[in-house]
Amino acid sequence: MNEINWDAIGAIGDFAGSIGVFVSLIYVALQMRHSAAETRDASIHSVMELAIQFRAESYSGDLAEIRFKAAMGESLTPLESLKFEGYLSALFELNELVFVQYQKKNLDPEYFNAWERRTGAAMAVPRIQQFWAKTKGGYRTSFVEYIDGLMNAPA
Repeated sequence: MNEINWDAIGAIGDFAGSIGVFVSLIYVALQMRHSAAETRDASIHSVMELAIQFRAESYSGDLAEIRFKAAMGESLTPLESLKFEGYLSALFELNELVFVQYQKKNLDPEYFNAWERRTGAAMAVPRIQQFWAKTKGGYRTSFVEYIDGLMNAPA
């Protein structure tokens, strides 16, 4: 009985090593899950910051007056039309960003649903519909289908 069974010791070492690998894999999986949650939170925060900044700028200065005239159906000067179209271009770029982040599951569904309601309301404005009809060829197909679907949805 004084002999050492090296095969048994080797088997125990292999078993201990495999447990170590298994524990390491669990740890890596948990870290990845945590990292994904942080990325999603950062995406939501970035989108919200952009939206807040965009909204604040759209309610100040000349742009607020131009938006009011457009909403009332009043005619715009060529310069006002250019500014309004620049505003709408930025608005649709922001909407596309939000749409893509939601598709990638980087945005909370409740936040996106609220965003979608605001977008749907904006798409009811005739001048915005006209702008969209002129420019939608510059956006990704899935986004165009999404916006067109919002426009055709029952109110």
